Amino acid sequence: MAAMGAILELPGRSAQIIQATVKLAVCLDSEARIFMMDVQAALIEGGLDAFRKRREAAMAHLSDTKIRRRAPGIDVKKDALLSEIGAEIDVLKMVKLLSDVFPAAAARHPQWELGRFIHENQGYVREAIEAGLRRRGKPEHAALEAKVVARIEEKKPWWPEWADSIKQACAHYVHTLSKEGEVHPGANDPETLFYLIAMREERARDVLRHMAGTSDDLKGYLSGLRTRLNLVLLAQQEEAAR
Repeated sequence: MAAMGAILELPGRSAQIIQATVKLAVCLDSEARIFMMDVQAALIEGGLDAFRKRREAAMAHLSDTKIRRRAPGIDVKKDALLSEIGAEIDVLKMVKLLSDVFPAAAARHPQWELGRFIHENQGYVREAIEAGLRRRGKPEHAALEAKVVARIEEKKPWWPEWADSIKQACAHYVHTLSKEGEVHPGANDPETLFYLIAMREERARDVLRHMAGTSDDLKGYLSGLRTRLNLVLLAQQEEAAR
């Protein structure tokens, strides 16, 4: 965070990009590298659009054989739900940055609430994260964090009555599905699946409709979400290892 804060103080995005690239080249800590790459995408390169471009590049490097094995029947170029799930994963990257820079926000709000806030206030969030990194370790950071938390509180969605039942369904079915196939650890996390559902009202209502049907209907729908989640996570994992 200190390194990226210093880089963001440089005048001009081109100078920031060059220095960020240099820092990445000499950084040996994997978690720090991921954080710096995500900050570069979120703040220097264009926010969620930059994350989308990186994700699409990672997906493009997957071979047809790997796609058929991990997600049979899915056309990665035309599958709308795959794109939506990928976009939600991008939002969760922004949630992670917001939480790292302003821990009080994460302490008061679950990731799905922060995700909804970012959906509606991406410009504000990018500016706040950049300002927070620049002010890290300074007295002004606490005042800025308080403002950010207050802004999120103003926009906080009500906890919907369906949330707990969907959360329980995710936990149950992910446990059942976890025994199937080659899977990224993140695809076996029921919390992540729940966040992907809760961040979008339409998707939550889709799950509720399937919950009103048979258990096989619900399992099939959640399995489809998880398959796409797994495909995106594995593609990004392989891209990071290149």
